Amino acid sequence: MKIRKLFAALIALAMVFAAVPALSLAEGTAAVAGEAAAMAKLDSAWAVLDKVEAEAIASGMDKTAVIGAVYAAALNLENVDLDGFSDFDEDGFFFTVDGMCCVYDYRLRNEIDNSAKPVTEKVVFVKGSGSELRDAESPNVFLIAPYYGHDNSFTDQYKNEAQSIARETGGDYLLIQSTAATGPAIAENFTDKGVVFFDSHGTQSGTSSYLCLTTNAGITQEDYNNGWAVRAGSAAYIDGRYVENHVNATLSNPLVWMAICEGMKRQGQGTTGAALLRAGAGCVYGYSQSVTFAGDYEYEETFWTAMKEDAATVAEAYALMTSTHGIPDPYGNAYPIVMSPVDSFPDNPDGPQVVNCDWTLFGALNPVELTDYSLSISTLQLYETYQYTVSFNRVPENANAYELVWTSSNPAVASVSGNSRRAVINGVSAGSAVITCAVMVNGQLSGTATVDVTVVPNTALFDSLNADGGTLMFDSTGEYRFLAEEADGRLYAVSGNRGANNSTAALTLSLPMQAGETLSFDYFHSTEQNYDFYYFKVNGQQMQRLSGESNGWKEYVYTAASDGTYNFEWSYVKDPYVGDGEDCVKIDNVRYSGMGVPAPDGDIDGSGSVNVSDGITALRIAMGLLTASEQQLAHGDVDGDGSINMGDAITILRMAMGLID
Repeated sequence: MKIRKLFAALIALAMVFAAVPALSLAEGTAAVAGEAAAMAKLDSAWAVLDKVEAEAIASGMDKTAVIGAVYAAALNLENVDLDGFSDFDEDGFFFTVDGMCCVYDYRLRNEIDNSAKPVTEKVVFVKGSGSELRDAESPNVFLIAPYYGHDNSFTDQYKNEAQSIARETGGDYLLIQSTAATGPAIAENFTDKGVVFFDSHGTQSGTSSYLCLTTNAGITQEDYNNGWAVRAGSAAYIDGRYVENHVNATLSNPLVWMAICEGMKRQGQGTTGAALLRAGAGCVYGYSQSVTFAGDYEYEETFWTAMKEDAATVAEAYALMTSTHGIPDPYGNAYPIVMSPVDSFPDNPDGPQVVNCDWTLFGALNPVELTDYSLSISTLQLYETYQYTVSFNRVPENANAYELVWTSSNPAVASVSGNSRRAVINGVSAGSAVITCAVMVNGQLSGTATVDVTVVPNTALFDSLNADGGTLMFDSTGEYRFLAEEADGRLYAVSGNRGANNSTAALTLSLPMQAGETLSFDYFHSTEQNYDFYYFKVNGQQMQRLSGESNGWKEYVYTAASDGTYNFEWSYVKDPYVGDGEDCVKIDNVRYSGMGVPAPDGDIDGSGSVNVSDGITALRIAMGLLTASEQQLAHGDVDGDGSINMGDAITILRMAMGLID
């Protein structure tokens, strides 16, 4: 029976082929043969390059020499286009083989942290529970993750975020990772999605930016010839034009978040973003340069929290994200960029952008009246340079018919920025301030809530840095500031950017010194040799630039050449890749040979001159409206009685007006 069925099937198949014109069949056969021949040329070329690279690495060549060896080998390939080469940069070069685009990238082939555990799943699908009103025409969320299981630097942040969004919208969640993330699979699943994440590596060549895949499966000769795909050995890269030309339907107005390097780089001219918009995307987000994981994760969390919890527009979420974390990328030089029907590719991608896109995750919401509210705190003590997030508690929880205006009574002490759900309070300088949350309903003031803030010096950091009895006051700002740490019976300050690739931690001190006075300190560094560096600078001039192991604590002494104000900076600067050793810099026992504090001079704000602002600050302190910090007291107590009083304030004002020296 089975034999008879097979025979019948073969006869039917023969009849089908008999009905096909001979010329058409010949053309199809020729096309298949041509495609196979083109792929064979690429395979042959990459076999040579793979071998040359392996031999160069085995011989002990450094990165630049390996790239040079592969470049020379590529020049000698039989089918290479000699006019299709780019100049090679620090990571590699682009070239073409019979018009098909290729790239050799040393970093992605050899420098990523591929110690991740092998993935046990390649495609994950979670069925949603329903749908909500939204600007996107689909509630579904798609996560494209080619390097999951190949690069240990990737965390579960985007897995958690994508699933969280799907829960909010009631849509389906789809993850395609590792070698399952082929070009055809990505294009096939791009349709019927409201949000799409690219969580991968990215690169730029010519006038396009590319998403890096870990497989070249399914990429065709036409794709390579058109430049919307690039061959990278056993891997490949695709751009927005690949998706545009391979999706089988118009996209469902999704927001596409490209968590990749160089997705919106200047040379790329927004090619990928423009192609995705033409394909039906409502908004495309990306970066102008190489972005750090840490920086992108901070941006992403703030942006999507606003989209989910505050029903923010892209413009509102972008403004909150950049005001909270600053631009560029907090730990690198990547500027966030939005492209949408009302946001074209900016003239200067490496600069601030005004975003106008009003895409929202949920669309227009029905108004819900606010019946009661409160803030999560009413008083706050905050260290200088630190920040705290205060939440607006609303009743009912889904109330949305209101707006909040956040203000500070003294931004020089505590600044604030916020939205309709929360605000970030920043400790600027020692003193007191009142943060006010004004609740507006239909454009009218409905009521207020306040937080009394006291900002105090970070004495823990000062204690860790000063030698016994020292009173020097230091500053360290940003996410990766220097922090107090104790180990082996020693209290010291350590750079806070261990393990944070492409980051900088900095520590500063400003000190009036006389000629011959000294500033000495102990230092320790344990870093990746020739890649991560410890710096010490005085008034911007580099005094130390060290890398590798310091072999224990050492002392450095700086001697002032003349009278004047000296600005000292210690920093630890990490490159975009890996760390080594303890991956940090430590500073201790900072000692000043002078009096330890400057003579009172009236310059309360440390601007370098005595002005009316100093006098007004002294008046506020004398009247009890402000509490003087140690530094303000050291400069403002001009009569030497141990406090800043009305006499000091009047003296400082007279100094500012030039009536006395």
